[in-house]
Formats: sequence, C-alpha cells, structure tokens
Amino acid sequence: RVLHNLTFPMASTLLVAAPTLRTSKHNETKINKEVQRFFSSSAFSRNEKRRLRTSLLCASSSSSADDDETSSSKSSSALPRTPGTSVDALDAVMMSPETETTMKTTNPDIKTFSEDVLAVCSKGYDFALQSLDKKLDLAIKLDPATGELLSDDNEQSVNLRQQKGLEEEKFAIDVLECLASSSGNGGGEENKQRIRAFARGQQVPKRSYALAELKLNDIDPSKLLAPTENTITEIKKKLGVAVGALVIVGAIVTSGEDVGAAPFQAIKTFVFLSFLLAYDAVALNAGAQNLVLDFVANLTSEEYKTRLRRHEAGHFLVAYLTGVLPKGYTLSSLDAFKRFGRLNVQAGTLFCDGQFQNEVKRGKITSTSVGRFACVALAGVCAEYAKYGNSEGGAADIQQLDQLFNALQFSQKKSDDEVRWATLNTMAIVRRHEGLVDELARMMGTGESTAKLISIIEARLANVAEKDI
Repeated sequence: RVLHNLTFPMASTLLVAAPTLRTSKHNETKINKEVQRFFSSSAFSRNEKRRLRTSLLCASSSSSADDDETSSSKSSSALPRTPGTSVDALDAVMMSPETETTMKTTNPDIKTFSEDVLAVCSKGYDFALQSLDKKLDLAIKLDPATGELLSDDNEQSVNLRQQKGLEEEKFAIDVLECLASSSGNGGGEENKQRIRAFARGQQVPKRSYALAELKLNDIDPSKLLAPTENTITEIKKKLGVAVGALVIVGAIVTSGEDVGAAPFQAIKTFVFLSFLLAYDAVALNAGAQNLVLDFVANLTSEEYKTRLRRHEAGHFLVAYLTGVLPKGYTLSSLDAFKRFGRLNVQAGTLFCDGQFQNEVKRGKITSTSVGRFACVALAGVCAEYAKYGNSEGGAADIQQLDQLFNALQFSQKKSDDEVRWATLNTMAIVRRHEGLVDELARMMGTGESTAKLISIIEARLANVAEKDI
C-alpha cells in the first residue's frame, strides 16, 4: 500500500547523546501507522508515476561537494578506499557504537524461548518451518490491513486482533531464532547448522558516504532512485487511446440518425468515466486502475513479470539477511485481490514489524531499526538495478522511505547519509547473492511458501563463510 499526503506534524527529537530517536507520546500512534503501512505491504507500485525526492541520494551540487570533502576515511572490505577524504562530524545516530555494529541482533544462543517454541523446534527443522508458515499465514489474516473485514468490527476488536497477529509473528520469529540456537531440542547441532543466515548478512560500515563513493561502486543514483515505470506508462497510454476510441464509436452508434447528439453522448460518457477514476483513486487507492494495468502488463510483457519477481525477491532476501522476517508475498494486483479480497491492497512483500511497533510505543526508535527499514525499502530497486542497470518499479518504496524521514524530522544531510549508506549496503548484499536472488525470483514465480524460500536461502548459504553471508 502507498501512503498519500503525509502532512501531520511530528514532534520527535533526535538525542545527540544516544543512538535512538525519541518520539513524543502525542505522535506515537501516527508514527506507528507510518511504519506499519510499510511493513504490512512493502508494495512496489508500478502503476502510478510519481515525482520522487531523488535529492535523498543526489543532493544539490553544493551539498554534494561538501560531502565529497568531508567523507569519512573509514574503509570497508566491501568498498574501495576513497583517497582524499577526512572523517566527517556525524550525528550520533550515524556514528554511535550501536550503529557501528551494523544491525546485529541479540545472540540467539543466550536467548530463552517458551516451552511451546521449544516443543515445535524439538520436532525437527522441517516441522518447525511448517509451523512457522502457519503462524505467518495466521498473522496475515489477523492483521486489520490484510485480514478479513468483519461487519461487527469496532476499535477494540480490531486492536485485539492486531495484537494477536503480532503475537503470532513473534512466535514465528522465535521459532526461527530457536532453530539457529543450541536451544532447539531434538534438532541440536543439525538445526544450528541449517539456520545461520537470518539477521547474519554482512553489513557495510555505517558512516557518511560521499556521492562519489556510490559512483565508485558503479551505482548511478539517477537510474536507481528514479523508477521509470516504462511498461505501465506505455500500457496506460494505449489503453487511454483505446478507451477514447471506443467511447466515440459507441456514442456515434447509440446516437443513430441523430448525429448531432453523438458529441454530447461522448462527453457524458467521459464525465462518467472520470468520476469512476476519481472515486477509485480516493476510495480504493487507485486499486481498480492498478488491477487493470498490472493485469495487462503481466499478460503482454515478459520483462515486466521478470522484473516484478526479481524486485520482490530482493525485498525478501535483504529483509531476511538483515533480521526482518517476511510474512508472505503477492506478485500481482490480481493475486493480492484474490488473497485479501480488497482492491486497495497492492501486490508486494509483507513483513513482521512487531519490534518496530514496540520501539514506537516506547518512544525510542533505534538507528538500527531505521537502517533496516531503509535497506528493505531500497532492496527492490537495487535488485532491478543490479541486473538491468535501472529500475522500473519501486516509486512507492522510495516515497515511503522519504515520508518516514520526514516524520522523524531528519535533516536533508541525515536523510542523504542514511540513504547513501542503505544503498551501498543493499547493493553489496544483492551483488554478493546475485544467483540467490534469481533463484528466489523463480521460486516466487511458482508460488512457493515463505518457509520454502527460507529453506532455499539457508541451503544456499549453509557452507559459505560468515563474512560472505
């Protein structure tokens, strides 16, 4: 789903002395909605051309020059050294000790699990993943954004259902972490060897990167962060011409001998169609238009389907390796409509967002969580860019990321720093696992379950060195 016209004022304050973002109680619910919408559907909308704030990555010429001069000299094995740079005076959110560890989760070997989780894991790896799949499916059904709408729903029942869904998500995550730990009774070392990639993806050091460093790593921001949506644009034009021609012909035919009435009949039809489009845009988030355009694109363009699958595979893999568990996915607006029964739910990958919601409720959003959010949001366009040299989908992903930074009151420089780092980090992961992205895309095209995709990731990365995950 895509967020529109985010205008509410945010009173969040950046604490320079701590690697967290504190939010006022008054704005807690509004930030929570902003975050939940992204994780509930990291939808990539190929159906609506938007103006993007590409300045997130491509700052003005003056600020880019400043960044080039003040970029940190800190090096990384994933990046070439950049000569002639000095350490920049970064905000704490970019240079805190916590962020230097680059999004590492708590060691699962020292985490305790409930008896129910241990009982599931004790029955073996395959059984545990099947149970994980069932829990994630249940979480999707309980989520008010994707679950069934009940006629007697009220605010209390919706909140209770949502809380139950978050509990199911947590259980699924605990199962995965238990399989990765020595606590998985019955599976023991076998389970520990088979689950080792979740939240273990190697990260690029988090610091301020200059625009030149992106170009040095073969990344062109103008092509990566400005999705073209060529396929959808062409289909929209052709459909517009076809519909216009049909309206005119229909008006002439229905007018019969009264040829003079044909123009008025055509105008009335155009007005009626315009009203339907406006209603769809406002009430259904352009769901009907998206459904038609996406259906035609999937029917007529093989490249569109290939890009779409790769885009979602990128979201899935990067999320998994950075510690965000995917809940499920749909690859077309028609699939989304069949699964959720709603036109205003777009195709995309769904994620477990309980941890982020808890941080919002506590009023402290960590830099680690913001970094994960940014990487997952950019994963789709990075997956497309890595193969095609540009991106077509993903306008909504970038817009959502932009809106999150606005909600957190990030300065332009902080937004630039966060997006440049996330771009380098995500591109490094995608390029390192290029073959795995392709395999996931193929499997997603056949409708494989979340558990199956997880098992594919783990099987491919079972014997690689930790530094190469």
